[in-house]
Amino acid sequence: MSGTEWAIIIAALFWGLLVLALCVLVARTVRILDEVVVTVRGVTEKTLPILEGVDETVSGVNVELARVDTIVAGVQSITATTDQLVGVVHATFSNPLIKAAGFAAGAARASRKMRE
Repeated sequence: MSGTEWAIIIAALFWGLLVLALCVLVARTVRILDEVVVTVRGVTEKTLPILEGVDETVSGVNVELARVDTIVAGVQSITATTDQLVGVVHATFSNPLIKAAGFAAGAARASRKMRE
């Protein structure tokens, strides 16, 4: 065998080892990808029921918020009515009470002056 034939054999062996090494790397990569796929499926199977539960909870919270909005609207209406009522009562009674207090003070002063 000549040197060229040995060089060809060594090059063929090198390429064969290189292909074998690449096959091992591809096989490991495929195994890792399979594990990733299994993990993603597991996470998906565990996450979907949780998300459905969250969806039901959010729906319930929305119903309760609608009820609270109705209650707050009622309280606002009651507060506005009470404010108007207090204004009417104040306007009705404050003026006569001020006048009566002024009259009483004037009468007391006049009675003091009459006693003197």
